[in-house]
Amino acid sequence: MKYIVLFLILIGTVGVSFALEPEEISLDEPLMIRLHQTLSVDSFDVEFSGIEDSRCPSDVTCIWEGRASVTLRIYNQTQYQAITLNTNDAKTFRVDSYEITIIDVLPYPVSTKDISQEYVAIISVSKNTPGIVLSPLKQSKNGISPDLINCKSTLVLIIKNSDGSPACVKSETKAKLFERGWATIPI
Repeated sequence: MKYIVLFLILIGTVGVSFALEPEEISLDEPLMIRLHQTLSVDSFDVEFSGIEDSRCPSDVTCIWEGRASVTLRIYNQTQYQAITLNTNDAKTFRVDSYEITIIDVLPYPVSTKDISQEYVAIISVSKNTPGIVLSPLKQSKNGISPDLINCKSTLVLIIKNSDGSPACVKSETKAKLFERGWATIPI
């Protein structure tokens, strides 16, 4: 009996260690990621860490359809960031040379059932087209901190003194803005 218990503990430990390993995925294909699951993409990991679901339950009549907001944690060798994608407007986020898009969130809510542990986000991860960089404002709205904003290769990042917002400007413009006290050096 003692050996059976030890054997079951060993099997359970091995099973848990495999379950915690990030799953390697393919680019440009719809992927299903469960709540608290981690997927590996080339040089970073994506974890489905949380959800806020205000969608109207399928068995109820609502004025507003609602939305599901999915929080993903992105880890690479040098940094961590949390992003939020939702089913209505902020569907895509760019990180490094990749684009993460939310396609759907399942299951759809029902007023009589608790589905909090059943959530699955359907996402796609693809390579960005080289040279396409979102504006500093869009990057900031996507949750990127001002010091991590990417600018096009011909522009440099500055931070506006009055409100701390980021801007990408030409290097000769940067000098003029510093002289006028409009901008500070990025963090």
